[in-house]
Amino acid sequence: MSTVTIGFFPREQFTLAAESLQRIFNYTHIPFNLIVVDCNTPKVYWQQMEQVLEGRSNVKVIHKDCYLQPNQLRNLVIQEANDDFLCFVENDVLVEEGWLSHLIAACEEQPADVAVPRIIEGPLGATNVHWDPNQGQVRSVQTANDVKWEVLPATNEQQLDRGTHRRTLQLAGEAHCRLYRRSVFDRVSPFDEDVIFLDHFDSSLALYNAKIPVVFEPKSVVHFWHPYPPHPEDLDYFFMRWDLEQSAKSLERIQKKWNLVSLYGDLSFAIERNHIGHLYEVREKLKTLISPQESFILVDEDRLNGNEIIKDFQTIPFTERDGWYWGRPVDDDTAIREFDRLYQTGASAIVFLWHTFWWLEYYTEFHEYLRQKFPCVLQNDHLIVFDLRS
Repeated sequence: MSTVTIGFFPREQFTLAAESLQRIFNYTHIPFNLIVVDCNTPKVYWQQMEQVLEGRSNVKVIHKDCYLQPNQLRNLVIQEANDDFLCFVENDVLVEEGWLSHLIAACEEQPADVAVPRIIEGPLGATNVHWDPNQGQVRSVQTANDVKWEVLPATNEQQLDRGTHRRTLQLAGEAHCRLYRRSVFDRVSPFDEDVIFLDHFDSSLALYNAKIPVVFEPKSVVHFWHPYPPHPEDLDYFFMRWDLEQSAKSLERIQKKWNLVSLYGDLSFAIERNHIGHLYEVREKLKTLISPQESFILVDEDRLNGNEIIKDFQTIPFTERDGWYWGRPVDDDTAIREFDRLYQTGASAIVFLWHTFWWLEYYTEFHEYLRQKFPCVLQNDHLIVFDLRS
């Protein structure tokens, strides 16, 4: 019988770590060894994790007193693992029944050296399949100077991957949970520790370059969930994880290392993660401008509905119908009419979050209407606020 080690480590925060660990023990019904990497885990989370790990003989903990990036953590696990298989699981992954057995069976029956599960984005009960749509096929392209690789987007619809069929992949896709034969690391270099952004893409290209067969097993199901926003205790690690300077260097490194025609990714995802990390600052700034007794119009495309960031605020979605967000205005006239209607309810301000700043460029007449009638009392990287009380 094949032996397996599970390597468990953080990706960008620690909030779900104890629950993630508990589900590994609850829903893995074959023998396994577990290596947990503690890289300066905040005390509140480490205490929760210790309760799950207490008294288990198949666990080894690697303690580091500083934050480490995921590829550094993966390499620490590789150094300690000696079993036939090694499965990397990030700490915001929630596994389902039989997840690991299905992955090992896929490797042995296909056969393949790497297996990836069907990843569902969101908490238990969610159904949206999580996949990088930019990772489809790799082809060689003759350029003016030499032959380069071009990575084409996926042509199939990932949302149809509902446990229907097992198949081989050119690129391994997301790396939230991946099973490797331990022998793979005799054929490829360890994970590139200079890559912190698009690390899943870099490692997928390494497997492709070494002609290592990868199988997708939809019977194995895990959930990938990143709480929004991360808790305050997570923010130091979160911002290190998404450092923009290091992310930009990662993009350059990946393109040069693999001699790519172009790199599909840009910094937009890392920039978005940084914005999300500042949401508590957004909340505090709004508290200085708007009292709990006052309502305000919130232009956020329904991202913060039910979120703790707007708890205790009286928000009105824009556009609104029956108290709910109703979608983007079809044109400037619609935006102005909707604004005037909500303004008449006594709203004290209209607030735009960063991901709706484009509205003010697209709906130019609406923007000009606001500028002419109301003062803009705040404009920074995360917020634009017009005061409607004047």
